[in-house]
Amino acid sequence: MARLLFTSIEFGSLSDPVDLEQKKQLSTLIGKPVQFMKQSHSDQVISISTDITDGQINSIPDADALVSDQSNIALAVRVADCLPLLLYSTAVVAAVHVGRKGLLNKVALNAVAQMRSLGAEKISGTVGPHICGNCYEVDSQMFAEITKTHPATAGRGNHLNLFAGLAAQISDVELLNLDICTKESSDYYSHRRDGQPGRQIGLICL
Repeated sequence: MARLLFTSIEFGSLSDPVDLEQKKQLSTLIGKPVQFMKQSHSDQVISISTDITDGQINSIPDADALVSDQSNIALAVRVADCLPLLLYSTAVVAAVHVGRKGLLNKVALNAVAQMRSLGAEKISGTVGPHICGNCYEVDSQMFAEITKTHPATAGRGNHLNLFAGLAAQISDVELLNLDICTKESSDYYSHRRDGQPGRQIGLICL
């Protein structure tokens, strides 16, 4: 069974470069080395195999989704207002960074496909703290661009509901929304709220 956790401001920021001491604290919390990724709102999905020396991860790939069937590592996704999507099945897990661009480039769909290629059958997911549809307002051009291909994201005015768009995009995956808005809650980092560079993470492992 997969184990999941989400950090808050109380744990401290995990933006680049990630502090080595915080990495150690995360590893202690989850009981395994933690695999991070260099996120750039891409559609790239990387399958992680064992690459550990003396309990340390040896590389940080350029990707916006990590997938693994290994039980000796944990996968991390860093966010402020974007969706930290953690996917799990009995033998495969994934950590996915889904923002507006990620919805457009289908990074979550790519991650689900990669999980299935590794043998995942029934896949479920949990979405941690992110900006909600009542708070995520964009300009009219951007709103039209997103809602044209992802109508489920359309909210009042020019507000976008990224969780609704994600749920529609990967409709065969049962999703749990923790329903915590990063902009509304001072317990979480939010670029929209105060422009801070801080990041919290979603963490998952088998």
